[in-house]
Amino acid sequence: MTQTLRLFTVCIAASASAAHAETPKERTVAAIEAAGCTIDDANINEVLDNLGLSDEAFRVIGEELVAEGVADVSQMGVFRLTTPACTVTAGTQAERTIAAIEAAGCVVDRSNINEILDGLGLADDDFRVIGEALIAEGRAQVSDAGAFELMSPNCN
Repeated sequence: MTQTLRLFTVCIAASASAAHAETPKERTVAAIEAAGCTIDDANINEVLDNLGLSDEAFRVIGEELVAEGVADVSQMGVFRLTTPACTVTAGTQAERTIAAIEAAGCVVDRSNINEILDGLGLADDDFRVIGEALIAEGRAQVSDAGAFELMSPNCN
């Protein structure tokens, strides 16, 4: 949890892409929303640029957002907003899952499942339910090697 809070602290310490927001907390939320609603190793520097908050201020804001139920931090250290702007534009959980699998090359296996689930904020059971529904609809299958393969228009 300390590493996660440190990542979150560093993340928001300097991002002012949302200078139009009034309070540091509003600017922080706007910056994370603009970055796709998540902060991880891939986008941390981009989100942090120009926010102008101290590590401590960022940590406090992050803790407040989590306590308010509008953010969570995964075990892998991904900070994810669940504000209305993030959940409305992101589609349903199944739609977000399909998009994430497509972005991962249409296959989920041992090499990428943790990253995909973590990025989506899904528990194993949530993914299992979505996966079973996609299989029942004929939109996915499990290979002989045990990989989950998506069969969508974006997957050939």
